[in-house]
Amino acid sequence: MDKYKETLNYIHSLGMYSKPPQTDLSKIKELCKLFGNPQDSYKTIHVAGTNGKGSTVAMLFDIIKNLGYKTGKFISPYIEKFTERIAANDGDISEEALIYYAEKVKRTIAESNIPKNFMPNEFEFITLLAFLYYREKNCEIAVIETGLGGRLDPTNIIKSPLASVITSISLDHTQVLGDTIEKIAAEKCGIIKENSPVILYPLNSESVINIVKNTAREKHSEFIMPDIKLLKILEENIYFTRFEYKNREYKIKLLGRHQVYNAITAIETINYLFVGTNCVRPPKSHNSHGRTQFVPTFFPSRFEILSKSPLVIFDGAHNISGVTALKETIKNLLPDKKIILICGMLRGKNAKESLKEICAEKFVRKFIAVPVDSPRTESPETLCKYASEYCENAEYSYNLHDAVSKAVAETSVSENFAVVCFGSLYLSADVKKTVNGKIR
Repeated sequence: MDKYKETLNYIHSLGMYSKPPQTDLSKIKELCKLFGNPQDSYKTIHVAGTNGKGSTVAMLFDIIKNLGYKTGKFISPYIEKFTERIAANDGDISEEALIYYAEKVKRTIAESNIPKNFMPNEFEFITLLAFLYYREKNCEIAVIETGLGGRLDPTNIIKSPLASVITSISLDHTQVLGDTIEKIAAEKCGIIKENSPVILYPLNSESVINIVKNTAREKHSEFIMPDIKLLKILEENIYFTRFEYKNREYKIKLLGRHQVYNAITAIETINYLFVGTNCVRPPKSHNSHGRTQFVPTFFPSRFEILSKSPLVIFDGAHNISGVTALKETIKNLLPDKKIILICGMLRGKNAKESLKEICAEKFVRKFIAVPVDSPRTESPETLCKYASEYCENAEYSYNLHDAVSKAVAETSVSENFAVVCFGSLYLSADVKKTVNGKIR
């Protein structure tokens, strides 16, 4: 076994959750203290939410990097390679660097006298590794995505971020974060710190908006939310979206109206921090593309086109909110297409309601359920059963390659057909491998 695989096996062996569950941040505080609190050596933009975190982080990272700052990016989960989770200006962390920093963290912890119950789980380990990496890469600003929730998330050791950004909030991880939107919002609001501005995604429910506003007020922090009345969609297709916001034009490669709302959330963050005479941090350079600002962000598996002919798309919609956004994106961008859906989801994602949201649509011609390569996969039979209540042509397969190949073959009947694969992000890499092997 090579050293990189050995390192990943060690990280995965740590388990996703601490036992007993953490009730405060004392463990990550003790762990960071061993390394001289690397998270305090650079400024941070902290991002929490149910959907849209990764896309918003990616846009912020690209814009800040283009402003001339040495910038870090931390996301979860990865799509194809574990190294995607940690990036700096020069790209994703290398396998060699991951090995080096993992060994450094392991060795330091082994030589310390921390209590056994303070040993890190997988997410704490990789968070600590990322903090250390950004310090040693001399990052000036890091854009950090929470792993789960906010209040008790290991990333929440960050003391005073440049800004706290909260994206779309909906029901997900209810067994951990609470069974109502309001409870989940309160957990996400745990990242809001004293005297640190809060930027909120504009299409949240009124109850969520009020919770975020009230938390910001309690923390003496400025509350900012994009004004969608000042937003105008100018052009959208399967390659880009062009829109106007506050009398300025923008163009993004991430597709779907929800990505426009993510973009204006990022824009408000950037405007507050870097634009104007009272800005917190002046730009080091200003890369302008005339009147139209191009945000050159590509974030995989967000309505990603895997093949143009036949048209095959993957989207990581894995909960009700994500599936609703996917449904609307299909309607807006593929209005004349007949869609073959391929879906794989994890248990606990309320698959029944999610499939009800999309399978009843007239554009659905077939539904194929497949497994996800995870011990937490929902069975294809169960997904098929849920879908068949709304789609007459529903089936399942335990062979992802066969399911994708069959769907792609069926699109050859007419150019009006397209294949849309969606569900768990853990499905993405296998779908891409199959499509790449099937289509030249």
